[in-house]
Amino acid sequence: MYLRHSRSLSIKKIIPREGWFAGIACCSTVIALCNWIVIARTLDPGIFGMYIFVQWIAGVAVPFVGVGASTLASSRVACIQGREAPRMIAGIFYFLWYRQCRCILLYCLTYLLLAYPLFVIFGICTPLLSLLAGLTILPLLLSSIAGAALRSLKRVDLLATLQLLGTLLNLLLALIATQLHGYQVGIFLLTHALASTLTLIMGIICITRLLPMRAAIPPGSLIKKRLLDGLHCSFRPFLLDTIVWQHSEILLLSLWHRPTMIGFYAISAMFSCGVLKFAPSLYSGWIIPLLQHYFPQQHYLNPYDAFLKNSCYLTFIAAPTSITIMLFSSTIITMSLGSSYLPLIGPLRILLISAAFGSIATMSLGQLTDKNSARALLWLNTGAACANIVLAVPLVALWDMSGAALASCCAQMISAVGSIILCRNLLKKNAQQKEND
Repeated sequence: MYLRHSRSLSIKKIIPREGWFAGIACCSTVIALCNWIVIARTLDPGIFGMYIFVQWIAGVAVPFVGVGASTLASSRVACIQGREAPRMIAGIFYFLWYRQCRCILLYCLTYLLLAYPLFVIFGICTPLLSLLAGLTILPLLLSSIAGAALRSLKRVDLLATLQLLGTLLNLLLALIATQLHGYQVGIFLLTHALASTLTLIMGIICITRLLPMRAAIPPGSLIKKRLLDGLHCSFRPFLLDTIVWQHSEILLLSLWHRPTMIGFYAISAMFSCGVLKFAPSLYSGWIIPLLQHYFPQQHYLNPYDAFLKNSCYLTFIAAPTSITIMLFSSTIITMSLGSSYLPLIGPLRILLISAAFGSIATMSLGQLTDKNSARALLWLNTGAACANIVLAVPLVALWDMSGAALASCCAQMISAVGSIILCRNLLKKNAQQKEND
């Protein structure tokens, strides 16, 4: 991630555009956080733990099952679509939509077959809750196809606006659901599915306005092959990412401890994930455009120099943020969720440590992907996943959610610190080779 001066666009045009996108993303994050707070304050911690767990179970396999549901696959599809004419983009959209519908049928069949076994294994994951949670995933699978089409049309602004509207709808329906009486967990799951469906409908309306859908040209065999290659998702990286970064230790908590523990741990995990994303988003959305504006003459000597300086900038953002939340965590939790959620402070403080390292490592992960170091990164994440599995079993048994947080923190720090070291060594070696040449 380098500071680049664009000759085709003036700085005055770049700053508002980047700032606007960052502002939309910040608003969406804040509204989504308010939505979680409303649900958590309405439900007691045990019921909220059930709500979180069934949603985690329903969504954990989505990037592997759905077409373009993962961020990498969606980016590949958008890149392929963006090279084509509008009529061809419309044809690709139809092709991917029908393929996604077949994937949804497979997902529904598999989920129906697993609903009762999940209840037998975990107890709190009742068949009705599982089916309702699966219902919330279906519009998200189709939204990934619509999102890829909007990216291919360079309408990221429209995509960000739809995301903001979706979070607003989710919050509004959640507030309405708090006034309803009955099975509140199911009501909240239904409101989430309804908000996602309405957002999907708005996205489809935008696509039909932007693309000549009636004059769509079906993609040829060569384009289909490129699309299918781009959609290919290797199972091993997906599994390792789930174990290390998706807090898979929640499965052990659900087996051995009460739903209340799951609720506490899930909220602490969500807070830590938000902190992990905060520093990279702030840096790329606001700080880099400001540096481009006020210091247009600044240039990096080489990629190694860019890596060191940008990693330092991220450290200066992520470390103070994590430390501040650690110090004032009791006040933040009491004001937002209530005193009944104070037991989550322990795991939250542990997870904030790995969140800071994960924020700093985002720079390294981007560089390693560009430098085709996927094999070394794969072995590193394999070691981190093994560490999480080995540590989670005894630590969860001894210290429940604090032990789960400690196991997750160790695994994430291994992955983050290892990726930083790998990237540093690779870029330093390349810089020395260029100097020798």
